[in-house]
Amino acid sequence: MKVHTIGGYEKVGGNMTAVEVDGEIVLLDMGADIEQIVSIGENIEEMKTVEAIESNVVPDDFRIKERREDVVAIIVGHGHQDHCRGIPKLAGAYNCPIIASPLTADILERFIENDRENVSNEIIRMEPGNVFQVSNDIELELVPITHSIPHSALTLLRTSEGNLVYSLDFKLDEEPTLGDPVNYEKLRRVGEEGVKVYIVDCTRADEPGKTRSEIETKRELKRIISDANRNREGLIVTTFSSHIARLRNIFAANDGEREIILLGRSLKEYTEDAENNGLIDLSGIEVASYREEVENVLNEVSRDKSNYLLITTGNQGEPNAMLSRIANGEYPYKIGDRDLVIFSSVAIPTPVNELNREYLKNRLRQEGANLEVDIHSHGHATAEGHREMMRMLDPEVVIPAHGGEDKLSACAQIAREEGVESVQISQNGGEITIYPDS
Repeated sequence: MKVHTIGGYEKVGGNMTAVEVDGEIVLLDMGADIEQIVSIGENIEEMKTVEAIESNVVPDDFRIKERREDVVAIIVGHGHQDHCRGIPKLAGAYNCPIIASPLTADILERFIENDRENVSNEIIRMEPGNVFQVSNDIELELVPITHSIPHSALTLLRTSEGNLVYSLDFKLDEEPTLGDPVNYEKLRRVGEEGVKVYIVDCTRADEPGKTRSEIETKRELKRIISDANRNREGLIVTTFSSHIARLRNIFAANDGEREIILLGRSLKEYTEDAENNGLIDLSGIEVASYREEVENVLNEVSRDKSNYLLITTGNQGEPNAMLSRIANGEYPYKIGDRDLVIFSSVAIPTPVNELNREYLKNRLRQEGANLEVDIHSHGHATAEGHREMMRMLDPEVVIPAHGGEDKLSACAQIAREEGVESVQISQNGGEITIYPDS
């Protein structure tokens, strides 16, 4: 078995891995580097594939393209852009199906439809928990896992050269507010079956403790929003557009007190996909994304801000997102000292995100806004979650991914402490050979 570490092995973002077994190749994820997109300030949909690769917006898969006839499937574990936004740029080079959960498949189809590149791969919808025969030597099971977007799954490949688990991304949430809690029994069964290789998300492996449950954030939002409904005039919440459970929790925390309005293109698109899959109810909620309709909505809201709860894009401080534009006075909504802005998120741990977010927070404070920040339960395991997963899966080989050197090293240290026989740290464009006696 060979593992080609194409992208996501030097920083958070741009995830892509190729697993080669007996001459056949399965591609796991085709992500984009969202930090790089924000840095260069270009719309990925307008970029040609070559430009996107040269700009490091999507991974450089040239070595795999040279063997494109050997690629038998592309598997996408969930619908976050750092795992699937590269599909419109890269997937068309491969004559094979794309396999994903139903919500993820809808997100992929939207990305493809909005993009200028030609992608005609068959998209196979596969419910998490089901099994699919990729080829004679490779069987796929999507193992349901808790994360911060619905229909997330671990990729389990049963192959003639051993089983491989790809866990980008996961947390161990026993009390999620949407979907089933983590299934420890199933994860233990996977471990008992035998795991040759474990490719692991280490985004927050360098942080102590265990990731808190989404139910705790729901309770915190309820307290803050209930108080704001009584004592604040304007109320804005910004969060990840793909975090459907969080959006539902914000709706619930409002408890019908204010009219809810969603502002921003990605909020419109992700919630439409979620509603089509029965994951959210948008009845009675207004959604605005184009400039003219946003201006019209905010003109109306500004007449009496206390009647409205605005949910906006821009929780990472992205300069072109809705919250930054409001803070910079580009829309007819003046933020003042009787307003509250809630960041129901934390900064994705990259320098650009952290700087942009701090700038936005300072800009909002300059306008007089009161802030509640980091009201969030993130979607990645911290150190104790990793330790628990290592014990359940009991892998022979661990390959850390989804982070820079410090995060990869932290995850590697946990694996060694848990007695893993072999830990392989790689770089983008690398190749790891897994021998039968590894």
